[in-house]
Parts: sequence; structure tokens; C-alpha cells
Amino acid sequence: MRPAPPPHFLHRTMMLQFFVHCNISVFGYDHGVCFSEALRVHMRTGSRETIAGDKCVAWRERVDRRRLVAALVAALSLSGGIQPACGQTLDSEPSDVAGNRPQPGYDPVGIRAGKLMIRPSLTISPDFSSNVFTTADDPRSDASVSIVPTITAALTEPGANFSLYGEARIRRYATYSTQDDEQFRIDAGGSTELPSGFFLSAGVGWADTTAARGTVANDLSIGDPLKMRELRSRISLRRSFNRLYASIGLSAARSTYEDIDLDDGSVIDQSFRNGHRSGGTVTLGYEVSPLLALETRATYDVYRYSDVRPLFIRDAEAYSIGIGLRYQITQLFTAEFNAGLRQHKFDNPLFATIKGVALFGRLRWYPTPLISVRADLAQSTSTSTLDQVSAVTVTDFTLGADYEFRRNVLVTAETALAFEDYGQIGLQAKRLSFTSRVEWKVNRWLRAGGYATLNSRFGSGSGPIRDYSSVQTGVRTTLAL
Repeated sequence: MRPAPPPHFLHRTMMLQFFVHCNISVFGYDHGVCFSEALRVHMRTGSRETIAGDKCVAWRERVDRRRLVAALVAALSLSGGIQPACGQTLDSEPSDVAGNRPQPGYDPVGIRAGKLMIRPSLTISPDFSSNVFTTADDPRSDASVSIVPTITAALTEPGANFSLYGEARIRRYATYSTQDDEQFRIDAGGSTELPSGFFLSAGVGWADTTAARGTVANDLSIGDPLKMRELRSRISLRRSFNRLYASIGLSAARSTYEDIDLDDGSVIDQSFRNGHRSGGTVTLGYEVSPLLALETRATYDVYRYSDVRPLFIRDAEAYSIGIGLRYQITQLFTAEFNAGLRQHKFDNPLFATIKGVALFGRLRWYPTPLISVRADLAQSTSTSTLDQVSAVTVTDFTLGADYEFRRNVLVTAETALAFEDYGQIGLQAKRLSFTSRVEWKVNRWLRAGGYATLNSRFGSGSGPIRDYSSVQTGVRTTLAL
């Protein structure tokens, strides 16, 4: 058994926060498993070496693991074209809870090359979708097979770490071969402790992805898959002054969309969405007590697009300011909430300014050693496939739970509700999803599992934003070293 760290160590690690400027992407995979979730599962299966009886070594390994996970989350959470409406914080998840607990008897060993730990994997996933094109009427179903090789490399030293993640996703459909696609991602991130109490983190990433149909990213039910390429970067610096802390973060992203080819040879232009975003964040916080922290955050972002049509230029400046609190009720229950004002002001006077209340919330509860409960509330602003839409504001609420059954079986249930507000055309819609997943760690090198997802959009009424419902299900087999 691993030695338990002392109470003061648990307190400090659970109260640690990394304040970085994050973007939350709505570009998900059609079968309901996003890249960030794939990385979380992949990282939690990594083994770690411990020295029985040596408490100092065990404590240091727990700290290094949390730093690594925090750096990966910060590096990989950036996605262009979408901007949080209000600043937020994101603690690293505890490593010894359901859904994130290492299992030395079942986790891959990995390949050690000097100080670098490398963990490759290969996933084969047959999937079925009841509504491939997310149409309101006459849904068309199809089966597909995805092959997903991934690789994670991590280097951890006292006070510093570096991580690299690469993924390819090749999908082939049985009937609708025009929907075949390939997706690629690579992300690198790291952090280090600097003299005088400063903490520096940075990351860069590139992605060639397919926007999922039936979402804000792709509202079209016709044509080839919508492809997007993105290059993004971020850097942040944090400093603590006893109970007071401050941070500054800079980020940038450049996005390029491909036009959509139709069966009749015509093309739907998406070049008006090509552009770049750059911005910064300033955060000030104060720890009122060991269990309560207050903070305020201000953000500023500039959006520039390559659309040359004067009537459709979406260049804009976005501002937000918010205040919030983080309350650690117990070591097993943490709640965080931020509220403020947001504004997305277009240079083009034909587009009305988008403004309103900015919200962010986060709750983590661990009622038993085998159960984890999480709830998240976030807002973002994005472009749309429809050129008459100035921008879309999305408010997402997610509730999920993990249950460890017989140590090597993980059962996950999750529900998500999204409110979509389409600027300029005055339409609104809601998206609701229910997902269940099972993962079975057969041994160190083999994992198997399956999932089922129900997606539904409703409340949009008549117009270009359509209602639909679909079911996706599939099984997965993963080989890992």
C-alpha cells in the first residue's frame, strides 16, 4: 500500500491552482468521445514506480504526477475560434479517486528511454450511428470503424516537467464513404518553477479535425465532412505572495476551414471563418482561509478574420470581467463558482454587440473511494457555418459520475445540456446528450469497453438551425505498452 501523505501536504496540494487562459472546444468526435477525455483516460492508465517504505519518494511522485496532469490539461484545452466568456480556474484532478486512480496490476508499464517515459497505444473501435447527417427527417444510419494510434511522452524533473501527446484517427464508413475522414493532433506543454516564487507554463498544439455534425461547429446536414486546421499557443506566469496570488496569461490561435463539397459539384464556402485570435488574461486572488479563496479576473481578446466582404466582416474585440470563490468544504468536496459580465463587440456596425452574464462553475465530490461525481458549467463564443450568423454563445452544463467496479472495471455515466444563442438571426436551440461508458482493464496491455450516446437538439423552431435526434454506440479494444 502507498504511504499516506501528511495532512498539511494534502491541504496544500488540493488548494493548488494553475490560472491559464483556456479555450473550450465544441469540436467533438461523432461517437461522443472527445480528445480531452481520451487523453485523461490514457494518462490515468500510466504506471508509476514507488519505493515501499520511503515516504519522501512517494510524496514527491504524487506531486510530480499532479503537476504533469495539470500541465497536460492546460496545454490541451486550448482550441481556436472559441473563447470563454469569463475567466476560470482548473485544478488538477486528485490521482487517487475513482476514474483517475492508478492500478499497478493493470496499467501499462510504458517504455522508458532515459528520463523520458513513452506510452503508445492502438484503439480499434467499430461504431454505429442512427443519424449520420443529423437530419430532422429521414435519418440515415451507418456503421463505421475507427483506428486510433496514440503516443504520450513525459519528462518530469523536480520543479519542472514536459509532455507531448500525438493522436491520429482514421475512420471508414460501410455505406456513406463520402463521410470517411482522418484526424490528427499533436500537443506539447510544460511548466517550471522559477526563482522568487514564479511559476511558468507554456504550450503549443496543432490539429486537423472534423467538426461534428449537429453542433455549433457544423450545422450542415449535407456535403462532405467539415475539416478545420488549427495552430494554437499559450503561456502564463503565476506568482504567490503569502495569501495573495496573481497571474498573467497570453494565448493565440489561427484557424483554417475547408470548403464543403456537395454531391452535385457545388461548394459551400467556409473561408469566411478563417482567422486568428489573440488575447490575454489577468487574475488576482486572495485566500481568505485555508478552505476559501476569492478571485477576480479580466480578459481581453481580439478576433480577426480573412473575409473580404465588407457586409460580413466579423472582426471583433471581446472583454470579460468576473469575480468568484472556491470553497473546499472537505477534502472530498470542492465547489467553485465565478460570475461576471461579458461583451463581444464587432467592428462591423451591421452586427449587434453580444453581451450578457458570464458564468463558470465546477464541483467535485468523492462520496466513497469507488465513486466520483463532477459537475461543470461554462460559456463560450464561436463562429457558425452560417455566414448570416455573427457569432454563437454556448452555455454548457455537464454532470457525470465514475464508479470503479472490481478495481479494473470503470463505469461512467454523463449527461450534458447546452444552450445555443445565435447572434444576429435571433435563434436559440438546446442540445441534450446522455452517455454511458464501460472500460475493462483485462491486463497491462489490453483494455476493452463500449459506449452508448443519445444526442438531441430541440427548441430551434423553423429556420436554418434544425432539430434532430441520434444514437451512437460502439465497442473499443485498446492495446497499450
